[in-house]
Amino acid sequence: MSLSATRIGVAIECGVCGYVKKPVGRSAPMGMSYCDDDCAGYRQAPYPGSLWPRESEADFGYPVGVDGTTDAPTAGTP
Repeated sequence: MSLSATRIGVAIECGVCGYVKKPVGRSAPMGMSYCDDDCAGYRQAPYPGSLWPRESEADFGYPVGVDGTTDAPTAGTP
């Protein structure tokens, strides 16, 4: 199975705290404020995915689900 360079992460805003939800199972940089499991809204829709915003599945190195992602158009696609 090849990993997609066009499936990319998007920012998912929490409806409870208003912060961007950090990707599931990923650590956030120190000093940055993200919504995480400490917030009641973290596991509510819209659901966070496994990728940081603008990170591709190929960059991550593992297959990911569709939550928190979009398929970016490839060059030359109308």
